Amino acid sequence: MTPEERTRLIDRVAQRVPKKRLQHILRVEALATSLARFWAVSEDKASIASLLHDIARDEPESLLLQSVKESDDPLALDMAQTAAPVVLHAPVGELIARRDFGVDDPEILLAIALHTTGAPHMDRLAMIVFLADYCEPGRHFAGVEEVRALLFSSLEAAMLRALDQTLAYLRRHSRPVDRHTVDAASAFACLAAEDSQRLHQP
Repeated sequence: MTPEERTRLIDRVAQRVPKKRLQHILRVEALATSLARFWAVSEDKASIASLLHDIARDEPESLLLQSVKESDDPLALDMAQTAAPVVLHAPVGELIARRDFGVDDPEILLAIALHTTGAPHMDRLAMIVFLADYCEPGRHFAGVEEVRALLFSSLEAAMLRALDQTLAYLRRHSRPVDRHTVDAASAFACLAAEDSQRLHQP
């Protein structure tokens, strides 16, 4: 992606999201491209996925639900059953990226679709976008520094910490929990247990 293409994309996103949202999106992009460079992932893909990840964030939940129910995308249809409609801005964002922005790269689309809930099997790009959204410098909450400390040592460990923190927060405040987040946390916990077992093998 050339600097001119990036500028045009930012201009198009700016027409569709509030100013405060755009500032968040640009902070996510900066962190995601930095992580992509470190973890040998395409910086262009990280940039595009980040710039489009919240394109549907300010849509009403009723519209998000209608969009996923009318979609022919299997992941969007699956997520239509969620107990937490706010997470649907991710799969709807993927639909908009495809329909309105001409994105056809499956890795970019999946990273956008999974950035709210996570999933058991995520490639590095999807983890990077999820974590950049979770940890961008504008985020200030208990536990965020613990996740930031893991970003350049283990994406999987950072994912597990972020998912565990998210579930603890939702349960503590009696908020609805999406099953994909529960499944993702279980999967990353299993990975961590396997890593620990390998480290302690004689």
